[in-house]
Amino acid sequence: MISRALCVLTVLAALVSVGKANPAIGETWDSMRMRDLAGSPTEWKPGKVTVVSFCAYWCDTWKQEIPRLEAAKNATNGLPVDFITVSVDGRWVEKSQNSRSLPLWLDDGGEWCRAHAVDRVPTTVVLDKTGEIRYVSGAVNRSQDVLDAVHQAMEPKANSGVIYLTFDDFPSPGGSDDLLDALRATNVKATLFCIGSRIEPQNRLLRRARDEGMSLQCHSWDHDAAYPQLERCREAFQRVLGLEPQLYRAPGHETIVGAPRHPVIDPFDYQRPAKTELLRRVLSSVRDGAVIQFHAGVTVTLEALPDIVANLRKRGFQFGTL
Repeated sequence: MISRALCVLTVLAALVSVGKANPAIGETWDSMRMRDLAGSPTEWKPGKVTVVSFCAYWCDTWKQEIPRLEAAKNATNGLPVDFITVSVDGRWVEKSQNSRSLPLWLDDGGEWCRAHAVDRVPTTVVLDKTGEIRYVSGAVNRSQDVLDAVHQAMEPKANSGVIYLTFDDFPSPGGSDDLLDALRATNVKATLFCIGSRIEPQNRLLRRARDEGMSLQCHSWDHDAAYPQLERCREAFQRVLGLEPQLYRAPGHETIVGAPRHPVIDPFDYQRPAKTELLRRVLSSVRDGAVIQFHAGVTVTLEALPDIVANLRKRGFQFGTL
């Protein structure tokens, strides 16, 4: 069996010269022209919710992906949803019998995939009826994840409202100037939940965050939810910053004590997912009033932040602090 990493590397080699980021939520496809198994030209255009999964004969991940897509397809019987599988190199005809109920298209030479930045297999994309990407996954999917994405794509998209970016564990042990630099570059003010024991040792960084308009709140004294020492935190805030925190989020928790209840999007960025996966987890779940729970000191979050902000602004969202 070819490993997942080798599948990615092989696709990258086959599609070298891709000039843009991977397919992104919010991007729109206006058509897709390829060949079917009989060699005849075939075309997809917006009009229905469509699930497109890109696979490859030489990567065994299709053996896991196809049954899961078939299960999702069977669960959507009667709904206006199309499923298409695409061979990224045009060679999957050799195993086409394994596709059974899923139409199979061929991208000879990988030209279409190259133009649309599909650089790994499997890549599964769910498009709404306008052709806008509402879900992207560069890994083997669970059937339920595809179903959830299909149902979401069938609903009107939330295109306005206020989003709250929050970062736990601020400042990170090595300093978080890079986070503040990224927020300044994107012109976003965020809510930073601070570790009390780091306030005085990193007082310059805390003062910079305060002066740049960040909301500074409490995340326990030493990242211990069982012994948060909130009074000790309050004293450090007052002594160093001349302010008192109004909110508290315990380590390992989503609830923010002292704030109105908001829907929380926790993309588990501290687990260091791939950038494309982090983007999917955030952008596919956003709605008005959502609190996005990030963590300071996570490189992939810094890498994804400009794309997240640009995507949400394009969709009409604004950013606020708690």
